Amino acid sequence: MLELIFYSLIGGLFSLIGGLLLLWKREYAKKIEIYLLSFAAGAFLSISFLDVLPEALELVEEPHPILLTALGGFLFFFILERAIMTVFHKGHSKKGEHEHSDHTESLPALLISGDSLHNFIDGIVIALAFLIEPSLGLITAIAVAAHEVPQEIADFSILLNLGWSKTKVLTTNVLQSLASVPGALLGFYAGNLLEGYLPYLLAAASGIFLYISASSLVPEIHHKTGHHSFAKAVAPLFLSVIIIWYLIKLTHGE
Repeated sequence: MLELIFYSLIGGLFSLIGGLLLLWKREYAKKIEIYLLSFAAGAFLSISFLDVLPEALELVEEPHPILLTALGGFLFFFILERAIMTVFHKGHSKKGEHEHSDHTESLPALLISGDSLHNFIDGIVIALAFLIEPSLGLITAIAVAAHEVPQEIADFSILLNLGWSKTKVLTTNVLQSLASVPGALLGFYAGNLLEGYLPYLLAAASGIFLYISASSLVPEIHHKTGHHSFAKAVAPLFLSVIIIWYLIKLTHGE
């Protein structure tokens, strides 16, 4: 059991390496915030379309329920964001007015909850691999950490851009990465029961990442760049897609 917990920590915490490098150069990160936001948007789109959703589809014979679940994850986070904006931000602006900050202030809650769910699912995946063969659990944990690096860079860049302190960003990301541990424990004790639901959990996470990118990050990029900086907004997104596509091929042994 301790071996499995260690593997789940590898899968969760080792992925923070990229974000730690970003923290080390925070002042430089501020100067390139548009590049970071664009890279983050591409990262979430790529992780969803090139990794998480295909993995869910590979586990089932009929794709429609998986795609419906992904849509459900997207719609759930739309409802969640509207609830956050309505309940927790009343009085921030006058009646009938809307401020851009009303939208961006809900982004951390969406980001943290979505990533915590993904880390929790990663813990389940590590546990299921561990039950088949302990050495496979270690390989899976390393693969999880590798393909999570771009996502963690995206998380750090977004939270830094929103004005969070280095300590708060690091603490938050460490805590959400630890969600892999209860996921691993649940996977270990209820592996046979959870295995059938794993594709739907992955699909829900995919829908959440799509929502974060399309609803929060892309509008933020448009807001900050206005009618200018075409290359600054577009190039990092495409670079992110290419990098993550390559990393996914490496981690899947293709």
